[in-house]
Amino acid sequence: MPLPKVLVAGATGYLGKHVVKALHAAGYPVRALARDPSRLGDVRPLCAEVVTAEATKPETLGDLVGDATVLVSSLGKHDFKRSPTTWEIDYQANMNLLERAKAGGVERVVFVSVLRGPELRRRGIRAAQAREGVVDAIEASGLDWTIIRPNGFFNDMADIFEMAVGGTAWLVGDRAVKMNPIHGEDLARFVVEKLGDPAARRASFDVGGPDVLTYPEIIELAFAAVGKPSRTRSAPAWLFSAASPLVGLVNPVAGDLLRAVTILLEEGAVAPCYGTHHLADFYAELAAKAAERRAR
Repeated sequence: MPLPKVLVAGATGYLGKHVVKALHAAGYPVRALARDPSRLGDVRPLCAEVVTAEATKPETLGDLVGDATVLVSSLGKHDFKRSPTTWEIDYQANMNLLERAKAGGVERVVFVSVLRGPELRRRGIRAAQAREGVVDAIEASGLDWTIIRPNGFFNDMADIFEMAVGGTAWLVGDRAVKMNPIHGEDLARFVVEKLGDPAARRASFDVGGPDVLTYPEIIELAFAAVGKPSRTRSAPAWLFSAASPLVGLVNPVAGDLLRAVTILLEEGAVAPCYGTHHLADFYAELAAKAAERRAR
């Protein structure tokens, strides 16, 4: 029996590209949604079909589904621009997709939210409120569904690497709290595994990477990769928490992220371990790329 065609929303993003690759490798035909198909880059040949449309503009989504019967969405806001807002991307754009998917005959939705999403929603984090609002709508849609709540991505940890390159890293919050960020390739493989697992229907899963690390341990990995002695400065988490409302007045997206990061630095963020990619190797790759750029 042939595998179902999968409509991938967010296909031009960090996770979305990995999802396209993992689906293709597993034999699933991919129908990719892209506002700008050129941004698909090297995954374009892996797509059986590409739909040019904007999820924020429902009038462009008329021919969204085609013969796809599964929707996988990792669509979300990943920049600090004030417009479009987090609510417009993380909530309304995904709701537009869900409505069109239901009308077009999609039978199952796999949606990527955030680790500790329900709790962060209760604590007023806008991004979690938006994404968990979509979760509510998916669960009430009558469709089959799978919700995946991953820990932070490896590319989020690149900021710590850049601090090490600069010579000084900031230690914020409780030094003992732990986290296990996950590589996009591992998370994409997890998504595809759950897509093929009948037991994953109408179920939610937390997932993180294979290494559970404290924040100081992550900083040490970054300095080791750049070949510099570790040099850190400390700041209490409450200082970040106090600053977030002021930052939010200037940029609500940045203020919201600062509040979420403060919570995680104070309390930690550990999910069930999965995958084979290690943060030390990721930092070594960043260091090799930086060396190549300097040699040009």
